[in-house]
Amino acid sequence: MGGSISKNAQLLKFFAQQYPGIPRKRLVKMVYMSDLIARQYLDHPISDYEYLAYYYGPYPPEIPETIRELETLGLAWTRETEPTPDGDAAWKLLFDSGRRIAFDFSLGENEVLGYVVQNYLNMPMEELLYDVVYLTKPFKASERFGDLLRMDLANSEGKELVGFDLEAVIRAEQQAEAGNYITARQFFDGLRTSIAARHG
Repeated sequence: MGGSISKNAQLLKFFAQQYPGIPRKRLVKMVYMSDLIARQYLDHPISDYEYLAYYYGPYPPEIPETIRELETLGLAWTRETEPTPDGDAAWKLLFDSGRRIAFDFSLGENEVLGYVVQNYLNMPMEELLYDVVYLTKPFKASERFGDLLRMDLANSEGKELVGFDLEAVIRAEQQAEAGNYITARQFFDGLRTSIAARHG
């Protein structure tokens, strides 16, 4: 089913599977952090979203449309809570239906998503907003609410810092785990043998 569902919807479903009844405000921040970190280390976002600067951080206006896609396909459902008498706001929650799909994420995208889940999924919202999201380069560069965020400001930021290509490292690690590798000693022994055979 991976081919018949948009990448945006796959991303929302992924987070709904990780956090049953994920509030929309948190869901949006997870998607934003995923796209931001993917740009930093993979040079491309995971989704096709464009983000606007809002009071509660970056927001892609296409989110409701993507949620409708998931509901239409029977992959998720939503519930809205009632505001409390104490003045607490209503929450829009997204629940995964339990139907499994084959996600179309690359090796690097999977690593980014795993990192976002581990570090941000259960972080208190105030900490997530003030200590993480509001401090990201695209959000800080916005001048007023409603501005389109310059997500390209994050491109290659992490890759230049660490000096390696994340997906290349993951592929090499998988090859090593599968036994498809040679050690430096084996390589240089083979090289010496080859040189000796040619010039001996």
